[in-house]
Amino acid sequence: MRPRSLLGSILLFACTTPALADEARPAPAAAETAPEEAPAKAEAEAAPPAPEVIEVRVLGRNDDALQKVPGSGTLVGAKEIRRSMPASAGEILRRVPGLVVRPEEGLGLRLNVGMRGLDPTRSRQVLVLEDGIPVAINPYGEPDLYYSTPVERIRAVEVVKGSGSILFGPQTIGGVINFLTALPPDKPEWNVEAQAGQRNFYKLSGLYGGSAGDARYVVQLTRKQGDGFRDIGFHATDFMGKIAFPTSARGEATVKMAVYDEFSRSTYVGLTRRLFEEDPRAPTIAPNDAFAVRRYDASFTHEYRIGEATRLRTFVYGYITGRAWRRQNYDRDRSPDVTYERIVGDPNVPGSAIYFRNTSTTRDRTYHVLGVEPRLEHRFETGRVRHTITAGVRGHVETADRKQLLGDTPTSEAGALEFREHYRTWAVAAYAQDRVAFRDDLLVTPGVRVEYAASGRSVDRTQESGAPRDVSIRGDSDAVAVMPGIGMVYGSPRLNVFGGVHVGYAPPRVSSAISPTGKDAQLDAEESTNYELGVRLAKPRWARAEVTAFVMSFRNQIVSGTLASGQQSELVNGGRTLHRGVEAQATFAIGQALELPLTVDLTGRYTYSLATFRGGAFDGNRLPYAPEHMASATLDVEHRFGIGGQVAWTFTSDQFADERSTILVDPTGRLGLVPAYHLLDVALRYRHEKTGLGALLTVKNALDQIFVASRLPDGIQPAGFRQVNVGLRWDHR
Repeated sequence: MRPRSLLGSILLFACTTPALADEARPAPAAAETAPEEAPAKAEAEAAPPAPEVIEVRVLGRNDDALQKVPGSGTLVGAKEIRRSMPASAGEILRRVPGLVVRPEEGLGLRLNVGMRGLDPTRSRQVLVLEDGIPVAINPYGEPDLYYSTPVERIRAVEVVKGSGSILFGPQTIGGVINFLTALPPDKPEWNVEAQAGQRNFYKLSGLYGGSAGDARYVVQLTRKQGDGFRDIGFHATDFMGKIAFPTSARGEATVKMAVYDEFSRSTYVGLTRRLFEEDPRAPTIAPNDAFAVRRYDASFTHEYRIGEATRLRTFVYGYITGRAWRRQNYDRDRSPDVTYERIVGDPNVPGSAIYFRNTSTTRDRTYHVLGVEPRLEHRFETGRVRHTITAGVRGHVETADRKQLLGDTPTSEAGALEFREHYRTWAVAAYAQDRVAFRDDLLVTPGVRVEYAASGRSVDRTQESGAPRDVSIRGDSDAVAVMPGIGMVYGSPRLNVFGGVHVGYAPPRVSSAISPTGKDAQLDAEESTNYELGVRLAKPRWARAEVTAFVMSFRNQIVSGTLASGQQSELVNGGRTLHRGVEAQATFAIGQALELPLTVDLTGRYTYSLATFRGGAFDGNRLPYAPEHMASATLDVEHRFGIGGQVAWTFTSDQFADERSTILVDPTGRLGLVPAYHLLDVALRYRHEKTGLGALLTVKNALDQIFVASRLPDGIQPAGFRQVNVGLRWDHR
């Protein structure tokens, strides 16, 4: 888990390479923006002034960002995030229609988010970015979010679910989530915050930014820790720094570096049905389990304005993620020849007990990622038709070193090497998009993306005849996909209709595409055809609304293999699925509408999503972890004296935990219906305008109603524990 020479190579390469960034300056939230010009008319305006800070955006510039998106798009702005005082990134994403966020242990350390009926487990079917950089540990070969952006870093969040997502990859089936972090300011800006709460929770964070000559900079540091729910303790330290500076009269650059270190008692095994019924608040049944993750990342972005109508951006990125997860070994059924360290549950009822052994297994993995992406944007006219062409290419390489160690005690720090594998992926992507303004009220945006990935897997040590031995097994596989798409926006900023269709794509995981014996499993890349049709309303000025209907038709999904399928690897080519539904959001500035002496904002969201199997043994069954109904509402009140408060409610309907849509809960807790649940968060805040001093109170999960968050990975994972925190804040801006 130690950094190697990769980061040094990144910085050397970055300093000698001009680079990309998609857009500059943060786009205000839709509820805070009041554009006056038609979508295509805004397209005709001259290029904006040179950006002060370069960053990668998925929505676009400020004033006309959302009105140009050829599909559903959402921006959760800085003001909304400050008001909600979120404890996790998932709490922010619950404010986006179409997204389902599954809690994990209540700690908020790892993000599980899905879109429109896609499985939220480890967010593997959604492309998650931080300042345009992929967050997944290996975006192509292992797109899991064992690390996710700390909520303290997040300044704003962009979400695109339509055809506009084809500019980004490789995971484009569900859509794109881009977390935007702090920008280097022009003048001194700082804040310090301290929080304390139940279960020995505390958090200290600080940010300072300013300028030195032509350069601007910002640094941010956070430390938090606590005993956690069910005694699943944790501590995390996060550092981020950015420097922005001009490289010439026509160029600007931004350098970013970050380090994240975390330890928690996260466990793999969940509760049985009887254990959950008896006491869902009981301490963890696996107190010896330990999860550690450390991440180093660096990026360099550069923009060069070739002319008034042309600019070149290049983006260089790299990161190293190390994770080690020690788990005490256990059996679900008693083995007569094993002496167990302890037995949890009722051994007299089949499936109701867990038998813990005197040994442990540590899964130690290290991931390296490096990429470069130049992007060119050019504006021109053909007669009365105005064009904005965006084209680029990306080279990407990633590796994974995976080891499994057997410890002779439940708390072993080392052990005998049982397995060792090495994965590698080389990928090239190319894309082009033309935003065509036929009239002031009509934008049509065709585009295409091509992805090619070649992967290799080498197995150096494995189990044979019940014992580990050194081997030399090699295998290779590749996948290619072409993803066309087209989107349209018609109307004015006050009322417009949008629609689009595009091909979604997700490459097969390396461990799935190549078997442990080195054979190519001939897995196809996941592909879907996605359709959208919606309407946006921003009239009168104190109201905003968006309604979108969607259909996602999978020609193939990669699913778990079975003996009947003659599997060569852990996953195989599966069947077809169909996702369809409607999502809606409306915001009302009641205080503005009634001319009240205070701000009163009310936002409501609703999503209906039906995701089912098509054909095969599970034809017509709902997909696992795909709730049909999701709803949320937020009421925020703030007086000009600086005092404010917010109430946020979320509802998630019933879900199934398996392909057979099993309703009855089995004794192990791994199968059965996941019942519907409600969440209620309350926040109070005060800030003295002249001094910047403030105080806060947050009550997360105020209902304190414990529910089943998931039956994955191996048993019931409870959530819904109330957490009360208080804090002080001092800022200057």
